[in-house]
Amino acid sequence: MNVEGLTSLEAQTRLNIFGANSLPGEARQNFLSISFSVVREPMLILLILAGAISFLIADLADAILLGITVFIVLGISIYQRQRTEKAIHALRNLTAPLALVMRDGKRTRISSLEVVPGDILLLQEGDRVPADAHLLSESSLEFDESTLTGESIPITKSHGEPVFTGSLIVRGTGEAEVSRTGVSTELGRIGKSLQEIPYQRTQLQDSIDRLVKGVGALAFVAVITIVVVYGLTRGSWLEGALAAIAAAMALIPEEFPVILTLFMALGAWRMAKTRVIARQPAAIEALGSITVLCVDKTGTLTKNEMQIDEFQIDGTHFVVRDGDLPSEFAEIARMGALATPIHPFDAMDQAFRTSAGMQVLAASLKSVREFPLTKKRLAYIHVWQEGETIFAAAKGAPEHIGDLCGLEEIELKRLLEKVHEAAERGYRIIAVAKGTASRSLLQGEISNQILEEITLEDFTFNFMGLALLHDPIRDGVPDAVAECKSAGIRTIMITGDHPTTARAIAREIGIADHGRCIVGNALLEMSDVELSDALKECSVFARVSPEEKLLLVKGFQKLGEVVAMTGDGVNDAPALRAAEIGIAMGGRGTDVAREAAHLVITDDDFTSIVAGITRGRAIFANIQKAMSYVIAIHIPIFGMAIVPIFIADWPIILLPALVAFHEVIIDPACSIVFEVEEPDPRIMKNKPKKAKSGIFQKADIALALSQGFSVFLSVFGVFLYSLHQGFSEEVTRSLTFGSLLFANVLLILSNRSRTLTIWQSITTRRNIAVPWITIGALSLLALLLNLPVLREAFNLGVVRLVDYFVMACSAYLGIAWFEIYKFVRKRKSGL
Repeated sequence: MNVEGLTSLEAQTRLNIFGANSLPGEARQNFLSISFSVVREPMLILLILAGAISFLIADLADAILLGITVFIVLGISIYQRQRTEKAIHALRNLTAPLALVMRDGKRTRISSLEVVPGDILLLQEGDRVPADAHLLSESSLEFDESTLTGESIPITKSHGEPVFTGSLIVRGTGEAEVSRTGVSTELGRIGKSLQEIPYQRTQLQDSIDRLVKGVGALAFVAVITIVVVYGLTRGSWLEGALAAIAAAMALIPEEFPVILTLFMALGAWRMAKTRVIARQPAAIEALGSITVLCVDKTGTLTKNEMQIDEFQIDGTHFVVRDGDLPSEFAEIARMGALATPIHPFDAMDQAFRTSAGMQVLAASLKSVREFPLTKKRLAYIHVWQEGETIFAAAKGAPEHIGDLCGLEEIELKRLLEKVHEAAERGYRIIAVAKGTASRSLLQGEISNQILEEITLEDFTFNFMGLALLHDPIRDGVPDAVAECKSAGIRTIMITGDHPTTARAIAREIGIADHGRCIVGNALLEMSDVELSDALKECSVFARVSPEEKLLLVKGFQKLGEVVAMTGDGVNDAPALRAAEIGIAMGGRGTDVAREAAHLVITDDDFTSIVAGITRGRAIFANIQKAMSYVIAIHIPIFGMAIVPIFIADWPIILLPALVAFHEVIIDPACSIVFEVEEPDPRIMKNKPKKAKSGIFQKADIALALSQGFSVFLSVFGVFLYSLHQGFSEEVTRSLTFGSLLFANVLLILSNRSRTLTIWQSITTRRNIAVPWITIGALSLLALLLNLPVLREAFNLGVVRLVDYFVMACSAYLGIAWFEIYKFVRKRKSGL
């Protein structure tokens, strides 16, 4: 066996030969399938109908123009869909399971897609086997192969036996050499897909779909009404149908589903760039509602770079520095290093191995059995055989190691005093003990059967001393905790450490809790009322087990909180599932934890979690802005498409082609301008939104409607002004349409922020799409009004230079009140 594993070059060569380690999954949509789905959208259908009617009434120019417009809108829609599809595909690749392998002689976590034949897999409890392999070594390995066989009873496997893709390691550790990957595996041969995460629709998307369908039904009623009124008052039923189609196009907010799907997909992709992977879009919706953030201390608030600073034996202290340890301290370091798995991955285990030296696992040592931590015994015990000698190495919480060693009450009291003193300095304190095998166990020949049946009762444990470990706080954590507080999010620290250590760390990172800390098992003894009171007051919990994590989640939820919970172990899965947002650690987390979570943090850093919350709030805010704009602009478009119909002497202003022209601006504005809008610098000063509150509050809807009606009144004023001046139908259409287009651009600029005026947004916030949309829209307006071919095609008239001033001023009047509102609101709030 090559314990060094493959080199990076060998792995890349084999990856080129064998391909990615992926199983059959959902195929990506190609250009044709995307085009077919886009053509079925209401806007395209209405445009095609308008073109057909124009052809029937012998208006060939309009028919051709509408045909060209169909292709423009079709192109924009296909581009949007392709962006969404690429983002979803990229997200699925990021959520692929991870594999722990030996590469270049080092333990490395890689995507399971990169596993190749010949890789050495390091197997541990809670992970899934990423490829078919053969066991090279094992320690109490058991597998759940239900993915392959349908049978969930754990199966024990030993050296040389095969392990299969998708099997869950439910116990033990081991090493295996990959034999087959991808479709060549047993799972691949039967065509099953593992870990394919369907991009499920969210409740918000479903509610928006219902809204669009409801508006669609209203549009159908409007169409019938307009056709009848037009036909009876003006005598042309086909032209009435054209006017009705224009009104329907103006009314249906078909942008809503596009906004949600596109913003969620691209938002998840942008979050992944900040090391936060959203496994489902629903997680992005919930991020803005989080009120309680429960975080594991080790590795999330701290760097998980543990080092032993000090050993204590019978009151004698030895501060660890570079160099050799004295013999008595070398033995406690050695025993602590042996009280670890054969291949330790935990930072604490690695710290003990480092302190004891690289040769702690001598060739004469043979691993006999491991006793992992349990809820009742917070200690890890590893039984070893060295020649004819059998001994047990134990390390864990001082009180539990003290009980294991049978310390007298006075001895245990003295021990806990030492622990308390060290914990006040922020140290994590681990006790170490050595177990000597009983005489009955050593009598006669030591057979494999005897070794398999060995129990802790076969040993007498002797207390050796204490190890004081230091794990530095991650950079930026105190600031991130303060940022959460200002955002109305309460940070709860959860740790397996001693309560005094927990309080010291909590003070350091800024969780001021009046020094209170509750031990996990105390939660189980509380009544519902006592638990509620405790959760309202306490933010630090020590000696917490996975079961107690679940109790915390449910307790906070009963108080009406929206809970985010972090976790990395197999037993954390229930708490991760129960929380509104389960957050798994991508670096040290197990596959089981990642599968149960809604978010995966690839660098295990608390600051990344806070950055993810910020980005999630920004995504939601941008969706709100985009939808407010859509509501606002559809009101004047619909109003100007329908109002002139009811007065027989008034000209029809917005023909289908002109409504479609606005769509050419609206779609890019929604999908580009608002999607790339930077987060508001004060977004983490806002309180969380209410859970399941929907995209809009009543005030938001009122604001959007007010914008829409004020713009309609300003544009309608230009229309009446044109009629009063006796302008021709074509000039009236030009002035009204131009005013509406100016207002459209101003609504885009105004809705970029709820606190900054247009000028402040332009000067303080960078948005690469704004200049393109603004200049592009106004340039197109200039071409339409000044290029004779286009002017005649759209039935527009010639306007004077002063008319541009009239159009711009009337448009600004429609949104001026909103700009004043933002300015006054900002002054009052002192922003």
